[in-house]
Amino acid sequence: MALLFVTLLLVPAITAQEPATAWDDEHSFSWEYDFQTGYISTSPLFTGEQLLVRTSGNDEPAVTAFDLAGDTIWHHSNIASTNNDMSPLLSVQAGQGQCGSWPDMVLVGWTSGLVEALAPSNGTVLWSTQSEVIGWGVTGQLALDGEFVVIPTRQGVGQYCLADGQQQWWTETGLGWRNGVTVDELGYFVGDELGHLWHVDRTGNATSHALQLGKIRHAPLVTQAGILIHAQAVAGSTIAVFDPLNTTLLQQIPAGSSPAIPSVRGEYVVTGDSSNLRMLHCTSLCNVIDMTPFHTNGEIAWFDDGQILAPSNLPESTWGIFSIHDQENLTYSSIDVGLYGYGTAAPIQFSVGLTTFTVFGNDQSIIRVFSNIEEVETSSLEEFDWGTQGLIFMIFILLGSSCAFLLSGKREWFLRTSSLLALILVLLIFPDLSSQWSKSFDEQFPEKSSLEEWNEQWPDEWLGTQIVIFEINGVEHSIGGFVGHDDVFSLTQAACKELEIELTSDLTGIGWYVESIDGIEGKGWEFSVDGSKGIISADNSIVGATSIVRWTPA
Repeated sequence: MALLFVTLLLVPAITAQEPATAWDDEHSFSWEYDFQTGYISTSPLFTGEQLLVRTSGNDEPAVTAFDLAGDTIWHHSNIASTNNDMSPLLSVQAGQGQCGSWPDMVLVGWTSGLVEALAPSNGTVLWSTQSEVIGWGVTGQLALDGEFVVIPTRQGVGQYCLADGQQQWWTETGLGWRNGVTVDELGYFVGDELGHLWHVDRTGNATSHALQLGKIRHAPLVTQAGILIHAQAVAGSTIAVFDPLNTTLLQQIPAGSSPAIPSVRGEYVVTGDSSNLRMLHCTSLCNVIDMTPFHTNGEIAWFDDGQILAPSNLPESTWGIFSIHDQENLTYSSIDVGLYGYGTAAPIQFSVGLTTFTVFGNDQSIIRVFSNIEEVETSSLEEFDWGTQGLIFMIFILLGSSCAFLLSGKREWFLRTSSLLALILVLLIFPDLSSQWSKSFDEQFPEKSSLEEWNEQWPDEWLGTQIVIFEINGVEHSIGGFVGHDDVFSLTQAACKELEIELTSDLTGIGWYVESIDGIEGKGWEFSVDGSKGIISADNSIVGATSIVRWTPA
């Protein structure tokens, strides 16, 4: 009965720690701003301590900066830009090169052909450059390449210095709309309205490949399988993979009409159209993992926790949130954030201190901001204190009973009560013993580092994904781009398969034990997650969406 009483005391402390899962429970509405007219067609941008939102399609196309409380800091307009501005804002960190040095800034491309560099703090124009206008000007995604910004103009591609906006060269390509540019080791890739995929090297020499699949209205994606595009045709669309070295079309996957702007994260690509949202896994080929009915035609957001959010471009529609599970299927749910109707701008998510902000904007030119404060588990600690007080109360009762039984000569009852007393004392002091043992272990076997850091030599495609490092015979073998793994063991298995490294393991009573990696057994293998040594089995060690796992021989 005493043990049952102790158990009941501990129940509130356990159940209080169960997290809420619904959007409304996790995210609190903070503020909104109604621009009254125009559209928000591209994702907002958070830089420094300010939220930047661009609006277009009204009498005063502009970029407006807000603080986290929703107050306007500055407003910069371009009345000459009268069309729908769809070139995403581009944040640039301070740096220097042969062209000179530059501060932190935000680059804005306008349909008037103007490209401006703005100071994030006050909206001051640091420099500007004018490109050609044929009906409209800049509508696609700009890209950074070292000390240069690469600008896809209405009918070409140009390279400009970040320091002063001076043009280094400009090359004519095809007539484009939302013709974003992508940078890779070979140079630059851009598409046009006739379905040509252009490659421009870093000296400005251009080569055209007529894919004849439809209009290319997004920045081509660089994947392990090749250059991926989602081309829009009169009826339907085609997801295609192109080999730039052999100039051959490797794959064609039929899709729905009016494609969205695809997004890549490591080995995974998400696409959308008027019919479905698809997840593709791209290694030697791009394979469709799963798809779910959903109507989206604009930007798609991929958050660091692996969740995908997309606007539904329909009247009175809500937003879709997607997650990938077990590397092979998508789960979908609709979320109501209070914004309804047509939308093409992707939401953004960023953290300041313990608070995570999520920002939505749509074609009604309204932004809504939600916050999620990471709570310190004070409530659960408070519940545990009640249990502790109950245990202490039981100790006094058992201590008094034991003394009474001992003095009265009831030896059997004395042994029973004293045994139960000893058990409760162990329950109370066990956390402290565990903590002291862990501290002593760390002092005797200190970690190599307290944090696993990003390696600048890794490809940018690994940013925001899961990464595994193997130290084999003094050489590091790294592989990234993984998404959706929940534990170290499954992530390690995927990494070994990708690197073609042999992995042998054995299932023990406490989980999977890695015996050898690449044929090396020795005294065993140890792993760390984000710099912290693993103290339980690999299959029971949880990894996050951006974790870095390192394996070293013992």
